[in-house]
Amino acid sequence: MPMALVALVYVGFAAMGLPEAPLGASWPAMGSGLHASLAAVIGIPVVIAAGAMWAALAGEPWLRRWGSGRSVDVGVACTVVALLGFSFTPSYWLLLFFAVPYGVGSGLLALALNAYIALRLPSAHIIWMHATTAAGAMAGHTMLGWIIANDADWRWAYRCIGLVQLALAIVLVSATKLWRDELTPIQRATFGMQAYGERDWHVDAHTHGRLGASPEIARRVPDTVALFAYASVEQSTMLWASSYMVHAGHMSIHYAGIYANLFFIGLTLGSVIAGCLALRLSDGALLGGGLGVLVAALVVMIVPMGSWRALVAPVMLGFGCAPINPAVVHMTPRLFGAVHTMTMIGWETAVIAVATLVSPVLFAVFSATVGMAALPWYLACFTSLGILAAVILMSVSHLQSRAR
Repeated sequence: MPMALVALVYVGFAAMGLPEAPLGASWPAMGSGLHASLAAVIGIPVVIAAGAMWAALAGEPWLRRWGSGRSVDVGVACTVVALLGFSFTPSYWLLLFFAVPYGVGSGLLALALNAYIALRLPSAHIIWMHATTAAGAMAGHTMLGWIIANDADWRWAYRCIGLVQLALAIVLVSATKLWRDELTPIQRATFGMQAYGERDWHVDAHTHGRLGASPEIARRVPDTVALFAYASVEQSTMLWASSYMVHAGHMSIHYAGIYANLFFIGLTLGSVIAGCLALRLSDGALLGGGLGVLVAALVVMIVPMGSWRALVAPVMLGFGCAPINPAVVHMTPRLFGAVHTMTMIGWETAVIAVATLVSPVLFAVFSATVGMAALPWYLACFTSLGILAAVILMSVSHLQSRAR
């Protein structure tokens, strides 16, 4: 890939990350300003996740028709509309309205960018691009926390983030012509793809890969469960970490926002380090290593070890989450073939959206009964599920490699 195009893809991943983080950190301030309860925050990620899921599952025909570049442009434009809409809304119900383009844009960005890089770049670059997403999320989270900490209205935080997102959108739109969707013969041969003659993959592959045979199901089920578990840990931490420290750790709203930002620091640094390790390690090793760090982080959260663990645990959670999604994305064309990659990336994006939709709601119900202090145990359940799914996925992948 030309370096200019690689740089453009990095900008796209930054644009995907920037709107991800603010909601959880801003909700204590938003809820009081809109006279909405803490539980009402669930409605917004529900709408966002539903929009992302719809875009991921229904967006493949658009992506094949528009191409990757225009699809990224449309996705980032939707998020700009949503962020600026959030910044001007006077009511909770209008927040729900603008959550629709928020989710659709996020889902379309995830589908277009991940499907593009899974077929064209090595694992290290994919992880570093996801690090850019984490850095974008951390930037949005930091900007919002700084503005709220200075006693400004939370709407100004979303306004500033929306304007930064608009600047990224202008960069992406101005360089749309740089995108190239054609696969090289080597790439087609690498992923076990039948030759398409001289036609582009995004034009020729109108027949969506149907994954109905038992070998595909044997790979698809653990792939789905592993991503669902990972996303549940990540999204629950993003959404509830600040509230956890306010209600269970008796921390002020301002300091709780800083505490939650440690997760994004860990996610970003973990992605950078995992990308370096990916130059020597396999996707399976990165997946197992990430889950191992998650287990260690939960031990730090659960076992009484002193006040320092409040600073270490969110960083470790970020480190653990960092390599999991990129490793699975990079494995996708190797597990399912290039012709099925876009279908599977859409499916994986939808699974993450479902996890975003379901897991915070489950914890809201769970915490209403047992209290906010149960968050570490809740995360531990999903981590255990992810470990089981990863073991099965790697076993199936190993058998497939031997068969080839």
